[in-house]
Amino acid sequence: MKYFILVIAVFLNIHASESKGATPPPSLVQTVVAKEGIINSLQNYVGTLYYDRHSNLASESSGVVSSLYVKEGQRVKKGESLLKLESSILQAKVSAKKASLNSLISEQTKQKKDLERSDALLKRNSISQSSYDTTFYTLEALDSQIASVRAELLSMKLELKKKTIKAPFDAIVVKRDIDIGEWVAVGSSVFSVVDPKSIEARVNIPSKLLSTISKNQKLQAKIGTDNLEVNIKTIVPLADKTSRTFPIKLSLNSKNNFIEGMRIDIQIPTLKKEKAILVPRDAVIKRFGNFVVFSVVEGKAVMIPVSVLSYTNNEAAVKAQGLQANMKVIVKGNERVFPNMPVIEKTK
Repeated sequence: MKYFILVIAVFLNIHASESKGATPPPSLVQTVVAKEGIINSLQNYVGTLYYDRHSNLASESSGVVSSLYVKEGQRVKKGESLLKLESSILQAKVSAKKASLNSLISEQTKQKKDLERSDALLKRNSISQSSYDTTFYTLEALDSQIASVRAELLSMKLELKKKTIKAPFDAIVVKRDIDIGEWVAVGSSVFSVVDPKSIEARVNIPSKLLSTISKNQKLQAKIGTDNLEVNIKTIVPLADKTSRTFPIKLSLNSKNNFIEGMRIDIQIPTLKKEKAILVPRDAVIKRFGNFVVFSVVEGKAVMIPVSVLSYTNNEAAVKAQGLQANMKVIVKGNERVFPNMPVIEKTK
């Protein structure tokens, strides 16, 4: 056994020695030259996250709560039952109405056969017209009565269905307003639910900055330690009369573990101008949770952390130590390279 372990150790040592100093093969990349440009300076504004889809569920029926199926903070699927109201009396009425309907249908079947016989007898002049008419109109009255009972039964079933309140969409239960044994009136609030996928941001900015932004524009933001990109969804044309600011709604490209009420810092363009390095948007990627670009220096990929200031058309305005105008940056193949990895350039 010791001999076997020794042989393995020697083999691994030889393999490590042969691999020492080995370099990965060059990766084919496409580069462009970074350039200097003028952009609007950025100013940080603090916003708040909120759920755009927030529903206060109300009861369409009245009754005592007999069952609760969910708790606050629980995730539910669309159509999942949340609570049930006491419905034993209504269920008994439904059963009675069904029995009444079945009885009427049986009577209707008998009356149809009587009408068929009356019709045959009338053709042979074996009964009077009035006798036939009595059978005919009795059947018509039964038909109308059956239609009425069916409508009543449908109404009861719909009412019975309302005794169970279900989730209108995939949601999280954030508030429960009732408990087992409580009376619920029509229109009473029972649950508050939110769609976790509808998380958005809202921030108020001065009116003078409205000219620097537009719908669907992309901005840089930060939530805690997470850097992310947001899109301007709506510029609400209704100013806050106290602060004279306008609310802006922003959609988040990343929605990981974010909840309503969290702070978001958003970089809003100002009227002031400043210099920045412009690179294609494809040149900026994320590594280890930060934005970086890869430059090519002496045939090797050099990773440079950058701060994204803004996006203009297909370009990103960035700032970084070590990145200057006229340096080559990788726009294709950068997702495959690592720092100091040999590369072969294909200039765009």
